Amino acid sequence: MELRRSPLRWWFPVLVALDVAVLFGRSQWWIGVWPQASAAAQIPAFYLGPFLAAYAAWASGRIHRLGFEDQHTAGTRPRWQVEAAHLAAVAVYGGVAYAVGAGVAAAVSYDDAGPGFLWPGYLLLGAALIVLCIAIGHMAGRWFPSAFAAPVICGLACFVVVTMNGGPMEAGLFVLSGGPAVEVSPEHLAVRWGLALTAVAVAVLTPRTLPGYSGARGKVIARLPAIGSAALAVACLAGVLTAGPVQTARASRSAPMCTRAEPKICVWPEERKYMPRLEAMAKRVSELPPAITSPSAFYEEGLRGGKGQDTDFKIFEGSMWEVADSMSIAVSRASTPRYCPAQNSDAEDRRTMAYFELDSWLAARISGAGQPSDIHGGPPGVDQKAIARLIHQPEPAQQSWAKKRLKVIEGTRCA
Repeated sequence: MELRRSPLRWWFPVLVALDVAVLFGRSQWWIGVWPQASAAAQIPAFYLGPFLAAYAAWASGRIHRLGFEDQHTAGTRPRWQVEAAHLAAVAVYGGVAYAVGAGVAAAVSYDDAGPGFLWPGYLLLGAALIVLCIAIGHMAGRWFPSAFAAPVICGLACFVVVTMNGGPMEAGLFVLSGGPAVEVSPEHLAVRWGLALTAVAVAVLTPRTLPGYSGARGKVIARLPAIGSAALAVACLAGVLTAGPVQTARASRSAPMCTRAEPKICVWPEERKYMPRLEAMAKRVSELPPAITSPSAFYEEGLRGGKGQDTDFKIFEGSMWEVADSMSIAVSRASTPRYCPAQNSDAEDRRTMAYFELDSWLAARISGAGQPSDIHGGPPGVDQKAIARLIHQPEPAQQSWAKKRLKVIEGTRCA
């Protein structure tokens, strides 16, 4: 009956539209990579949670606003069952809208992503945030049954608190991306679900009034379930704040997927949609001038565990420029002597600038184009537009330019 009569049934299309709008409102680079699609499907919980908290605060206060408190107190069913039904109805509508968004994310990723599916850890993390917000809203509505102030304040408070303290580096109530090198830790996820469920217990079991009890002992007995739930909620909150990041290094490493062209570029199997572009990059590395030495293989971050942390690349938001930039550093290191402090600051500055220019040229050559316009910064003092023009000049001209930088680096004497 609560599901059939809930005003939230009229808001359900709005919840679905909000979920899908958040899903596609950001850049869509996550499509076709299962862990990234999973993290993207979880992000709408960041907005659904405060919205449902506001509604839960309004819904749980109806009994008090309409003057039916005595009827519910005298009813045959325990009060906690009534409160649980109200809260569960909100969770069902919110959960179904959240699941629809996850289904959309899976559908648009299916063709490009290949074998696999959405990672449940990310979806469960978003669901825990939604349940936590609903429980907070329900509790606020019971104690402050205002039709306007409580929902607005509760919704805004949930949004602000989650924004400021719920990020992956704080409480870890949500994540912004899901690279294949990391996964949601089951232990840390369990702690966050423990916080959400104990918040539900506090919202349902905490008595607003205590009719039928007299004396201090009776009041204490009436409050025992709520006191126990509140103590457990505090313990779970402390556990969330001290458990560390919700994302941890992936425990099981799959066999990497590597390019056929040499040198090999190896990535996690979940990144298979990038293989055509990586094949082209490997070919461009093989076409570098003879004066340039390349490593035999390049690896995505996490494939080798703790090895190669300084040289392994990361695919950031689908950008191949970031990959080329990391590879350029590995190539320049393989092509030049090991670093040692220069004899003086002037020589150090000349060598540093030569490295910056050489790295920028290598990144442009490997990527096949100059630095993208949406990427700002880069090595200081390097004219990226000039580098973009340089890679289109004849090969002898580029070789001569690169040899001059290599000469400066190799000719710098150690202190």
